[in-house]
Amino acid sequence: MKITKISQQIKNPERANVFVDGKYTFSLDLNQVLETKIKANLEIDESDLKRFQKLSIDGKLRIRALEWLTIRPHSKKELVDYLRRKKLEKEQIELWVADFQQMGYQNDETFAKWWVDQRLNKQKSRRFIRQELLSKGINSETISEIFEMAGDEKESLKQLIIKKRKLLKYQDDRKLIEYLLRQGFN
Repeated sequence: MKITKISQQIKNPERANVFVDGKYTFSLDLNQVLETKIKANLEIDESDLKRFQKLSIDGKLRIRALEWLTIRPHSKKELVDYLRRKKLEKEQIELWVADFQQMGYQNDETFAKWWVDQRLNKQKSRRFIRQELLSKGINSETISEIFEMAGDEKESLKQLIIKKRKLLKYQDDRKLIEYLLRQGFN
């Protein structure tokens, strides 16, 4: 087998199409092309072809994972779960998570701060938020530190009571108290 042509993709100029024996076979990002030293008229065997195709799949998946990470902050557990769903091997998941953390795309503390801000704006109780963060793999120490910086939940509780009092359903104090208890407020 012979690589007959390498051309830049039109829709994604950061990737190159690779043609083997005149047929499109796989694509690599430009860094992968340089790292593998792939070029036109290079003779390859079946094992080389499979290695290049695996590199192609990994490159596309890595870009998707980075795009997913940039949508909003994510916890390490969420990232690991996402990569598992994409059927990556354990060693590769560990490597990618370390890379993403080093590049600053994933940080549990940043995620926890963002999560707490989002939930407090929606008048959620600290107990409720704590449970959510624990389920997302954030440790208790980090959660406690973030809550110390966030202040108390009294203002959030006041706003929620005002909001619920406007509804006919919560005019009765007993119903309102039961609702607030179900939401995790003391």
